[in-house]
Amino acid sequence: MSFYGFCHLTFPWIFKVWLRWEIQGTENIPKEGRVVLAANHISLLDPPTIGAACPRPVNFMAKEELFSNPVFGFIIRHLGVFPVKRGGADREAIKTGLGVLKRGGILAIFPEGTRSKTGALGRAGGGAFMMAVKTKSVIIPTAIWGSDLKRHSGWPKVRILFGKPLEYDAKGGIGRDNLEKLGAVWRERVIELQRQIVPPEEREHFEAITAAAEKAEAARRKRLAEREAKAAEQAAAAKADDVEAKSSGK
Repeated sequence: MSFYGFCHLTFPWIFKVWLRWEIQGTENIPKEGRVVLAANHISLLDPPTIGAACPRPVNFMAKEELFSNPVFGFIIRHLGVFPVKRGGADREAIKTGLGVLKRGGILAIFPEGTRSKTGALGRAGGGAFMMAVKTKSVIIPTAIWGSDLKRHSGWPKVRILFGKPLEYDAKGGIGRDNLEKLGAVWRERVIELQRQIVPPEEREHFEAITAAAEKAEAARRKRLAEREAKAAEQAAAAKADDVEAKSSGK
């Protein structure tokens, strides 16, 4: 038995006792073929719990700093984790991720790019779904709640829900507009999934932080639209000035 197989066999029992986890929706994960699990991210426990909950082997990207410790780096490498450099496009990591999918495997990603400080779901990064679209992989929206031990101290209860595959136009390409549209759809679906697993006593808090995140995202989109409109206006004015200058020189 491989090290991954041993951990995949033992971790669920540990998590059942320690985290009292509840897993739903595993029937939505295809039994074979290219799959991207796209989950919200609130804790360092998210990768091992999602990986253990999935009936198939899962590969993850992780910040390269985690591999600086030789022992820990050796362990996570044998658990299907590979390093990625943050702050820009890491071609080697992208190549590795694409390889996983082209071989018909499962790649788990956290589209937000970092852990949420409040627990609210953030926006998906522009290139978060690039590998999925490029390989025409099935995208499974995934929600996790309760894994943040700072907010859920004592004896936590972790809930994971794998949703039904996202419908998207793989022929739409990996342009910014298509990827951002896919990211917005993913965010809506994950919020819907979260509402199904957030316990009643935390529902009010969840709705409050979600509303705050929605307000912040709306403000961001407004600022972006204003900047783009201003840039377009300036470009049009510059073009008009250029045409006028050429006409005057004749």
